[in-house]
Amino acid sequence: MQRLDTRKLVLASILGALAAASELIKGPPFDIPFPLLPGTVSWDLTGMPMMLSLLFTGPIGAVYTTVIGCSIIFLRGNVYGGIFKLIAELATILAFAAIRRGFITKSIAAVGSRVLVMTAANYYMLPIFYSMPVSVVVAILPALAILNGTQALINIIPAQIIYSRVGDWWRLRGQETKPIDSASIKT
Repeated sequence: MQRLDTRKLVLASILGALAAASELIKGPPFDIPFPLLPGTVSWDLTGMPMMLSLLFTGPIGAVYTTVIGCSIIFLRGNVYGGIFKLIAELATILAFAAIRRGFITKSIAAVGSRVLVMTAANYYMLPIFYSMPVSVVVAILPALAILNGTQALINIIPAQIIYSRVGDWWRLRGQETKPIDSASIKT
């Protein structure tokens, strides 16, 4: 089982706080209305710190970051929105983490997972949470699938670019901060 050392835990916490802060700021560039369903849903940058957490700290750190980032939605009183956001981000992150081959394959799996999981979640939970008729839900599912697919890419691509620029430095810094084994010290 993966463990989080202090360094990774701190980074996951900072990225969670960044995700929560980006959830609080309304309007561009943090919150962009989705043109196919104006006034109801939007693209946001909340998931990018969560994906960065996956790349830098691994799946456990990413789940931790996601819970922190989504907690602000719950604390603002939007329980249903928080549930949808948590499901969507975890579907993206866990699918990306589960695939062991290449960025493109991982991205396709993450986008596909988010779209499939959220289509099912929307179909079953929108009528329960928001008392929407099933016929209305079915009519908006294609637009929601497009939203979820593009949102996954908004999370993944910038995070990968940042990681490709900073990841080597991060790994090298981690090696420098490991404790010295007392048996290796010669006196």
